[in-house]
Amino acid sequence: MTRRPGAAPRAGARGGADPVRRAAHAALLAFGSRPGSAEELVGRFTPASFDPRDRAFLRELVYGALRWRGRLDFVLGRFLEKSPDHLPPRVREALRLGAYQLLFLDRVPAHGAVNASAGLAGEGRWERGLVNAVLRKVKAPAEPPADPEDRLAAWESHPRWLVRRWIASLGYEKARARCEADNAEGPLVLRANPLRTAPETLAARLAEEGIETSPGLADPGCLRVEAQGPSLTQTSAFAGGLFIVQDEASSLAARYAGARPGDRALDACAAPGGKTACLAWAASPGGRAVAADLSLARLGRLRENCARIGVDVPAVVMDASRPAFGDAFDLVLVDAPCSGLGVLRRHPDARWRLREEDLAAHGARQRGILRAAAGAVRPGGRLVYAVCSNEPEETEEVAAGFGAAGFTPEGAGEGLPPEARRFAGPDGALRIRPEEAPGLDGFFAMRWRRGG
Repeated sequence: MTRRPGAAPRAGARGGADPVRRAAHAALLAFGSRPGSAEELVGRFTPASFDPRDRAFLRELVYGALRWRGRLDFVLGRFLEKSPDHLPPRVREALRLGAYQLLFLDRVPAHGAVNASAGLAGEGRWERGLVNAVLRKVKAPAEPPADPEDRLAAWESHPRWLVRRWIASLGYEKARARCEADNAEGPLVLRANPLRTAPETLAARLAEEGIETSPGLADPGCLRVEAQGPSLTQTSAFAGGLFIVQDEASSLAARYAGARPGDRALDACAAPGGKTACLAWAASPGGRAVAADLSLARLGRLRENCARIGVDVPAVVMDASRPAFGDAFDLVLVDAPCSGLGVLRRHPDARWRLREEDLAAHGARQRGILRAAAGAVRPGGRLVYAVCSNEPEETEEVAAGFGAAGFTPEGAGEGLPPEARRFAGPDGALRIRPEEAPGLDGFFAMRWRRGG
């Protein structure tokens, strides 16, 4: 069982439950009553008094307990009469927090994890006693279940409906590889601003500021952060607009879109804006990218980021299913809202929030947005559909069901760097599957050209 180094928490408070663990426990209780984004939960339960070390430990606890919830419940279940789901919420989440620290965090003392978790369980002797007794038995490593489905659902910590789906469509070995990829925490990846620097120059600049990077796996314009001292936002490279934060798969999807110098490009579902920046870079000189999104607040943050990297991007509040433009654009990118099942390693909460029936609903919405966005493409222009998912309802089925008159599929492998052209299929689609591309998020994209 792989264990991660974890920052030791501050000295414990009442009952051994220090402020960071209390915040993590509250966040997990909130998720249990109303599942939401792990990122938003961490932000919501981080008080201003927390220093960077506290914030990092809180994030580790919340993300880790959500990512490994299936395995934690499996291990805990060996010492309980019933599943952890049948326990009072305070007790259940205290057990999960304690088990995560015992099984995955090397630098957290076992007695500290046990005592703090008992303090979180409640005031009653039964609650505290149960948590104390169970966690003292969790120290020994467990063996994974022998049944293939149980192994992926419990040991690899994925919902059973998704495990069954992947085993049926991929086979057991690829399904296992995909689950394992989901459980490897995604690295921080930077895309160099080609208007201001080169990746090699950026890497040297960041090294001078205490941040170690390595080249991207499939996109030569990307750098993977290996170790960092100061926060990236505190560096002169950040202030100088030399990079954006963007995973390689997302960067490759933007390259696949194929914007060219002089193009007028529309990012129809733009926030948070990474692909908008890439379109603006590729359309320079002489072209322009326009960002559209339904959220005014998210567009505000997008414009701030674009200003930092030196690109002028007009922003329009717009529902992508009802575009506010005629056929005015050389390129329209629909980076559609989706399940996010291709990026579970970055959003561990999603595996417990989603239901299988959600996929059909996503697909229906995506088809509507794609059909509407087609109206903004000029004759001879290109339409690109992209999602961070590999599920058929959101990928092949949406692409196959797109039947707007005058649009024909167009291969776009030439827009990709040589290292990534293996992801472009014979049908012209971009398919990045985590089980086949270790270290990359899952993504799908398809491109059409309008006749005329």
